[in-house]
Amino acid sequence: MTDDSITEVSTARPATVPENFVISLRGFDAEERARALGAEISSWIHDLSRIIDLRGLDGITIDFDYKGALRDLDRGRENLAASTPTDDVGVGIAMTPSVIREGKVKSHIVLDAFYMLGLLEDNANQAFEWSLHTLAHECAHVELTSRFDAAFPNVILQRANKDVHEAFRWQVILACWDEYGATRIASRIGYDPTTGYEDTFVSLLETARSEANDLIKLYREHGNVSRIMAELYNKYGTLLKYSCYHLGNLAGFNVAPDEREKTRAALKGHWFAPYFIRLESACKTIWDNFGNWTDQALFEVIGDIVDDVVREGGAVVTHRADGTIHINIPYTIETMPASWRP
Repeated sequence: MTDDSITEVSTARPATVPENFVISLRGFDAEERARALGAEISSWIHDLSRIIDLRGLDGITIDFDYKGALRDLDRGRENLAASTPTDDVGVGIAMTPSVIREGKVKSHIVLDAFYMLGLLEDNANQAFEWSLHTLAHECAHVELTSRFDAAFPNVILQRANKDVHEAFRWQVILACWDEYGATRIASRIGYDPTTGYEDTFVSLLETARSEANDLIKLYREHGNVSRIMAELYNKYGTLLKYSCYHLGNLAGFNVAPDEREKTRAALKGHWFAPYFIRLESACKTIWDNFGNWTDQALFEVIGDIVDDVVREGGAVVTHRADGTIHINIPYTIETMPASWRP
């Protein structure tokens, strides 16, 4: 969707952004520049709020010290770990952490100021389109958080997982759904990210299994069960998450994955291909019931997928009768340190 399209839509729908939301701008070398960017973002937020529900927006922080802005954000709860920039793939430059304000779950958008300066460029400039798309993507996270919280109160920032396995599952579930939903909502706004998402997905597809095997090889040496569980769910969860970036964006453009030659070629005969199909189906089903979810079963399907991926990767998690969990990692040639081989 172009900026002209957003303007057309904005004349037909009421704005949903709260009247009292605050934009904080930090680290600018000139007040005039800060004010100009703040005004531009405020204007776009009001227009975007006519096509994306921003009633759950707490505020926006734009800082040249992005990492520091995330660290210093008041999440509204004591003993809650500060958000950190995404570093699993590439460099994180935008995030929308959940916060609690007066007992209600809200969303606070944090943006790296350097990457938002494109909004001060001409509308036909690629830097402008990229900044606008990034802003729209984070706005989409605001709506997704609000819809999930409305369906399942007292879960976001308040969920008590029964064990670490459930915690790992839900980290993957929420990451996958949030990125599928956000990329699908923001797909046509500003810059077209399709090629970038596809390239990232294909790159991860090529390395995920071998890198997971390397982690298991290290586990043979250190023997730390908690560490290897976290590492494997993070490694395979990252593959699933970036699959969802790609899938959600394609769905937003009404393009099937097999219409993309690079994606089709990468998945042909690949061990991950069946899981990719299952993941697409799971996310589409959640989307088709958007905001009308009555239980978390639709989301748990994603958790089942990551469990199966981890299991095929050589780590089997089981729940014992006494409430504890056990992870079994059978010895295979692929996961044996070279020094252990005859």
